[in-house]
Amino acid sequence: MSHSSFARKSVPVVQIRELRPPEDNPWHVKSGDPKGSPPAPNFQPPEPASSLLESPDSSPSPSLTPQSPSPPVAVSYWRRLGGGSLLVSLGIHAGLLTLAAFVVNTLVTERRVDFLPGGGSKQGEEASRELAHRVQTKRQKHLRNPVQRQRLVSTSDRASIALPDLPLEALEMPESGEFLGTQWMKAGGFGSLGKGGGSGVGMGIGSAKGVSFFGFTTPLDRVVFILDFSNSMKANQMDLVVAEMGKTLSKLPPRSQYQVILFAGGARFAGSRWKIDQQRGDLRNTYAVHRSRTKYRFFSPNGVASDWAFEGKNEELPSDDWIDSTPLHTRETMKDLEGKDRWFGTDWRWPFKMALNMSPAPKTIIFMTDGTGGADVDLILGYNKEKKANASINTFLMHTSSGAPAMQRLAQETGGRFHIVFNDGTPLDGSAYFANRGKYDQLLRENNSPTATAGLSAKK
Repeated sequence: MSHSSFARKSVPVVQIRELRPPEDNPWHVKSGDPKGSPPAPNFQPPEPASSLLESPDSSPSPSLTPQSPSPPVAVSYWRRLGGGSLLVSLGIHAGLLTLAAFVVNTLVTERRVDFLPGGGSKQGEEASRELAHRVQTKRQKHLRNPVQRQRLVSTSDRASIALPDLPLEALEMPESGEFLGTQWMKAGGFGSLGKGGGSGVGMGIGSAKGVSFFGFTTPLDRVVFILDFSNSMKANQMDLVVAEMGKTLSKLPPRSQYQVILFAGGARFAGSRWKIDQQRGDLRNTYAVHRSRTKYRFFSPNGVASDWAFEGKNEELPSDDWIDSTPLHTRETMKDLEGKDRWFGTDWRWPFKMALNMSPAPKTIIFMTDGTGGADVDLILGYNKEKKANASINTFLMHTSSGAPAMQRLAQETGGRFHIVFNDGTPLDGSAYFANRGKYDQLLRENNSPTATAGLSAKK
C-alpha cells in the first residue's frame, strides 16, 4: 500500500467536550465549598459510542440526564399528614372491636327468671295456669315417645323380677291446690277421679280427660256448647248456666279446642267480636254482627218466636274458628257470657247448622235450652249426616220437662245423653226421668229437686 492512499483516508477525531457531573449527583462538590475538597468522581455510565464518536463538524447533542416523575399533589399531601399510619391504626381498632363483640356474644347469656305473683290474686291464678300448661305440654311430648317395651322372661318361679322404672315426666302430678281437696283424699294416689287408668290405690298414670257439664263428662275432642240466651231464660237459670260454664272452661286441658254458640231468634258465636242487633220495636229482625262490620240477618216471616229464617244459604251462616283453651281465651268467653245479653225468639235449627258447618266438624255438642222452640229434630239429625260430622249430641233441659222427647231423641240417635237440670243445679239422667215421669214432673212444678226431697225424707 502506498503512502498516498493512506494519506487520503480521513481518520475520525474523538473530542471530549466536557466532563461535568450531573446536578443531582450526591458526590458533587461545588466550587464554593469552604473545605476545598476536590470534586467527587462522576460515575455516570458512559455515553453510547455513537454520541462520542462525532465528526468535528457535528453540532452538540442535548443532555441525556433522566428526570424522575413527581407524585400527584393529593398523594404528597396525604403522605405529609400520615395517612398510611392512620389507615393502619383504624384497621387494628376495627379488628379489636370485632374480636371483643364475638367474645361478649359467646360468653354473656341472658338468664330468664319467671316470677309468679302470689297472694291469691287473679294474676297469680293466671300465671299458675300458664305454668301448668307448659308442664302439661312437656309431659304430652314425652308420652308421644313411649318407653321401649321389653319382654321379661323367667325360668324360675322364685326369681325376682325388677320392672323398669317409669320416667317421672310421664306421671300426671296433681296441682298444689288439689292436695287438700276431696279428689286427692278419695283417689288414694296421683291422678284425678273418674274414668280411665290411674284411679285407685297407688300411683296411677293418666286420668279421665273430658268436659264436665252439670255432672256429665264427655270425652274432649272439639266440643261446641250451644246455649239458650232467649228472653224466656229466667235469671236463676242464667246464673246456673254461666256459673257452670265458668267451671267447665277452667277445667279444659291446655290447648284443647272449643266453641260457644248463643241462640234465640237467630244465633251468634260468643266473644267480644260478636254482637246481636235487635231493635225493640222490630222483633221480627235480628242481626248477628261480626267485628261491627259484617251483618247476618235472621228474620221471623210470621212474627212467631219459634219460627226464624236466615237471609242466605246454609254455607253463608255466621262462622268462626275453633278457640284454643288458654286463660286469655276462656276469660274472654266468660266475659261475654257474664253479660247475659238475651234477645227475643227461640229456634234450635240455626245454632246447630252453624256448629256443624265448622271445619273441622265438631265431635261433641252440648245443647242447653229451657224448652221447645223451632225443634225440628229431623232437620238437625239430617244435617248432622249431610255434613258427615256424626257429632255426638248431649242435651240438657233447664228446670223443665217441656221438650223432653225431642231432647231424648237427639241424644239417643247420635250416641249422646239426655239430662234434666233442677233449680239447684242437680242433674237427672233422662232414662231415670222417663222411668218415673210423674214424680219428677211434680218436683219440677214445685221447684224442688231430687236432692232436696231426699234430704227431707231423711229428716222424717
